[in-house]
Amino acid sequence: MTGTVHTSRHHVRVNDVDAFGDLAATALLGLLQQSASDASAAIGFDVDWYERQGALWVVRRTAVDISAAPRYGDDLVVRTWVDDIRRVRSQRQYEVARASDGALAARACSDWVYVDAARGTLLRPPDELQRALMPGGVVAHRRPPRLAATPPAGAFRARRRVEMADIDTAAHVNNARYAAYVEQALWDALAARGWPIDPSTAAARPRACRYDLEYLESALYGEHLDAAIWFPSASDTGFECACLLRRGETAILRASSAWRWSAGPLPPALRRALAASRA
Repeated sequence: MTGTVHTSRHHVRVNDVDAFGDLAATALLGLLQQSASDASAAIGFDVDWYERQGALWVVRRTAVDISAAPRYGDDLVVRTWVDDIRRVRSQRQYEVARASDGALAARACSDWVYVDAARGTLLRPPDELQRALMPGGVVAHRRPPRLAATPPAGAFRARRRVEMADIDTAAHVNNARYAAYVEQALWDALAARGWPIDPSTAAARPRACRYDLEYLESALYGEHLDAAIWFPSASDTGFECACLLRRGETAILRASSAWRWSAGPLPPALRRALAASRA
């Protein structure tokens, strides 16, 4: 049993795409967040309602599978619905398709928690909100296991500062921005192992087909985050990447992503860089 399906349309703008013309991961995740907000507002629970309650929903984990990366100029249809409410958590599903032919571009699932906006403590969603989100009756599902958290000795290490452009109205790094953190650490890790990417000449390149981002703690403006990147596996056509972000001893984000070469098998130089990273 699921909640009411909400449908919205989005146009991929020039500032939504990455250096290769694909919808950037940060823009895709932002689109999912906007769709969730629109769906809540459509049933009577908009931003003003949450502000009066002194509460808000915060993403704790998002997994997205990308089957066909949207491109600049595409019109997208996003369907979203709640399929689970469990104590202080709610799971929301998404489907993203091209409006022109209905081809599925991505599926995603986000796990949200309901929190007190001032204290950050977990709250049980009010009964009226639960009934509106799942009018056919509330159900609960098991959650997937947590992502692997221990980097191997050979993991690539990098540090970055949280910039003002990363911060949202809740005064912490917006969840969508972490995809950019993970991607940049990945490119830096491959470059350090002998495979630098050049977006001006890269007709073929690694293309993300899955992200799984598990948000553990908030990161604030001006903080420095330490990233560990490693590559658990690789095949002839793609590879998996794992990432752990920390602030000192505090884990901020666990992430897993899967990448496939956009045209045929991985080039030998990239295979060597991945092998060096696993050594």
